[in-house]
Amino acid sequence: MLDERRAFLTACRLELGLSANTLAVYASRLAHLYDALTQLGLDFARAGPDEIGRCLRWLRDERDHGPATLALDLVAWRMYSRFLVAEHVLERDRIQLTASPTLWQTLPEVLNIEEVSRLLLGGDPGAMRLRDRAALELLYACGARASEVCGLGLADLKEKGHLVRLLGKGNKERLVPLGSAGRQAVQRYLTELRPTLDPQNKQELLLLSSRGAPLRRESLWKIVRDAGRRAGITKPVYTHLLRHSFATHLVENGADLRAVQELLGHANLTTTQRYTHVDAKRLVDIHKKFHPRA
Repeated sequence: MLDERRAFLTACRLELGLSANTLAVYASRLAHLYDALTQLGLDFARAGPDEIGRCLRWLRDERDHGPATLALDLVAWRMYSRFLVAEHVLERDRIQLTASPTLWQTLPEVLNIEEVSRLLLGGDPGAMRLRDRAALELLYACGARASEVCGLGLADLKEKGHLVRLLGKGNKERLVPLGSAGRQAVQRYLTELRPTLDPQNKQELLLLSSRGAPLRRESLWKIVRDAGRRAGITKPVYTHLLRHSFATHLVENGADLRAVQELLGHANLTTTQRYTHVDAKRLVDIHKKFHPRA
């Protein structure tokens, strides 16, 4: 749809008289849209409010877009959709009823434990399988963001790998435990594969590409997406989904919200509290089991 995007921007310039700066903003918003559509395997021509909502959530989780940025994204997308209908590229405008990001009740999608187990085993079976397994384990075991995992240095493995130092938003550091499965995956990668990727030991970062360069976030997203497909998981799988699943499974098993907040690196407990909804089923089961009038 690159030609349609160009036509939309041209119409904005000629018919609406928008400035070059505004056009550049709209172009970036459309780039956000198609980036999200591609990562989630969606087609804009068939997208409705649900699909556009997923795109906005993906941008929030994977690109750290705040509510104001997301609201501007949605404004540009609605204008673009109306233009495509006017130009008879689309039969009808299906996205106008998409809820504003400021009105969301942010209930994150999650994987269940069995799906996570399949995903962790779904890395590329080829030459980089040890790297991919270590990356997947780090995302889930630490509840880390994609940027945090890609930014991990060798020196960030503390206490013989039992703790991982993560550098989060605002350059805030936190220490997160790494369980035995994660430690084993990282150690195998360090021992068996990484020396071949960086034979002169010049790289400080932990995860490297097949050419020995630092692993990019885009490559990590592809590792996770492809692992989900190999694992036979039908829902869209992305890096932040493992972070959501990490927090959800902690809450389901009785972890204190303050502890989960610290592990996730949330500045505000309100952000962490959205994970409490996933524990509703367990509470209902407890109520049925123990309440005399359940």
